[in-house]
Amino acid sequence: MIKYSNHIFITLTMFLCMQACKQPNTGLPDLKESYVYTDARPFGGAVAYTMLKNAYPKNTIEIGKKEFAENYNLHYDTSAIYINLSKNYYTSVRDAQSLLDFVYKGNTAFISAENFDDSLMNKLYCKKVSDYVNPGYENLQKVSTRYNNKIALYKDSFSYFYLPFTNYFDSINNSYARVVGYNKNGKTNMFAFLWGKGRFYFQCEPRAFSNYFLLSNNNYKYMQQALQMLPAYPQNVYWDNYYAKKNYANGNNKNGSSLSEIFKNPPLKTAFWIVVALLLLYILFNSKRRQRIIPIEKPTENTSIAFAEAIAGLYLSKKDNKIIADKIITYFNEHVRTKYFLNINVNDSTYADVLSRKSAVSYEKTKELSNIIININTSLKVSDEQLLQLNGLVERFKDES
Repeated sequence: MIKYSNHIFITLTMFLCMQACKQPNTGLPDLKESYVYTDARPFGGAVAYTMLKNAYPKNTIEIGKKEFAENYNLHYDTSAIYINLSKNYYTSVRDAQSLLDFVYKGNTAFISAENFDDSLMNKLYCKKVSDYVNPGYENLQKVSTRYNNKIALYKDSFSYFYLPFTNYFDSINNSYARVVGYNKNGKTNMFAFLWGKGRFYFQCEPRAFSNYFLLSNNNYKYMQQALQMLPAYPQNVYWDNYYAKKNYANGNNKNGSSLSEIFKNPPLKTAFWIVVALLLLYILFNSKRRQRIIPIEKPTENTSIAFAEAIAGLYLSKKDNKIIADKIITYFNEHVRTKYFLNINVNDSTYADVLSRKSAVSYEKTKELSNIIININTSLKVSDEQLLQLNGLVERFKDES
């Protein structure tokens, strides 16, 4: 476990560095632009959702929690309303096509987002831009938005004190689009688009439908006007919560971290979390104690040989040739008794003859061996030459017998 503690330390350090990359706390309340229908924070969508329910009391508002193409209830409607409030409306090509098919059949889609996916805008030949880069909290001011005077129920503009409304639609398809609203600078921030039997409403300042904006002054009338442009008796009403929860990127939100550039792109976000998961799995499985290498056991040694060598070395170290010669003779006599069943004394005159016939060793060699044995037995000391001669004759006899 200690060996892999470095991996855990590195992982924790990475996450701490990510957290350290966040912008310092400004002391402001949580200004995250979630637009979730249950979020009561300044830029949540609870007020807009409540007004939608009050506008359609006979309909049950269905909450969409899947990608548009995966919400199969939407595929069979012909006079339904689809509403989305989100920081970003990034759709796949499949979702964009499903949305176009939904509206084409006679349904209405009302989409308010700060950023739209190009795959959807390009199909409608429209383009959304922003003329302000990196707005900060030091740029707080009174900002306003209004409806086109030709359709406005309320002639006054709607304003609040916050970051300026800088998004607008640079170009719209004039053949099918009609301008509905403007920002403070007179640029289009909301338009209607006729598509088949249905109609799109695009608005690029979702903060105008936030809790903070709608509860400021009489700005709730801004939402009322938007609702009155929608069908009065829809088949179904859908509030899409999927793209608000998806939160691909933090945009210019000062509470965002440096990972926002990764999270704004769905494939990069998925790849990031896959890498994190693989790193955790690597640490998990490699932190387990590995089995130690099984040592190779040495084969059992023949200790009898070692013992004999030790004893021989002991006798040789004393230089007592007489004792060594006696031992050799004793072992030779034992060999003769066990192999040839002879119990004849070497001093017997027939010893050499009988042993020669039993062992098939020549009489001359057998006689030579018996003579040196008799000679050593009667001697008090044995020279090195005699000891070597005795050993050589015994070994030769054993080899030839």
